[in-house]
Amino acid sequence: MVVRTVPLLAGLMLAAPALAQSGKPLRDYPVVEVAGTAVEHVEPDRADVTLGVFAEKPTAAEATAALARQSTGLMQQIDATGIARKDMRTTSVDVTPIYAEAREPKTQIVKQTLTGFRASTRLVVATGDIEHVGELVAKLLATHANQLEGVEFRISDRAEREDALLGKAVANAQKRARLLAEGAAMKLGELVEIDAGQSAPMAYASAKSARGMAAEAAASVAIRPGEERLEAHVRTLWRLLPK
Repeated sequence: MVVRTVPLLAGLMLAAPALAQSGKPLRDYPVVEVAGTAVEHVEPDRADVTLGVFAEKPTAAEATAALARQSTGLMQQIDATGIARKDMRTTSVDVTPIYAEAREPKTQIVKQTLTGFRASTRLVVATGDIEHVGELVAKLLATHANQLEGVEFRISDRAEREDALLGKAVANAQKRARLLAEGAAMKLGELVEIDAGQSAPMAYASAKSARGMAAEAAASVAIRPGEERLEAHVRTLWRLLPK
């Protein structure tokens, strides 16, 4: 008896770690693992227009004063379009020196000479008038703004849409699991496990951004948001029951 008991105990001790290392709980009933997906194509309903304004003058004080006048004029022009002040946001203000470089013919040494100062600011304007973003950009660049840094489109209720897609993805997984259960001559039981996640948005169709455009070019460019593809994915595990 003693000789037979020792190998049996050793076998049990070796088996226990192997089960723990698998990372999956033991189940005494059949299961089916099914992935569920839900997709929605959405047109963005908001646009963030980033504009640049700069002024170059002999002194820093003069450049700053000129920038203040241009920025004030730009804000007033945006006010006239009906866009609220809460939808305007200044993201940067800078004053930098401007140097001219000249190389000495004999020594080939490059010398820098201070010629003035450049004051600049960046303003982000949010609008829900997607259809007329191009007209807004052209109008602002034709007067007080010097540069178009970019136009970014977004979906204002993205979080709500992604939550709804998760529910649809679970329903999709349940439908597929039921089909598999019926194909196996069994009945679908309760949900045992579920993991969820959203994919990164994908831009569709038209250009989503236009960067570094000058005022002359902006007036001739049509700006369209296109569509974004929103996705939700779930991994589910269902219990199978006999019919």
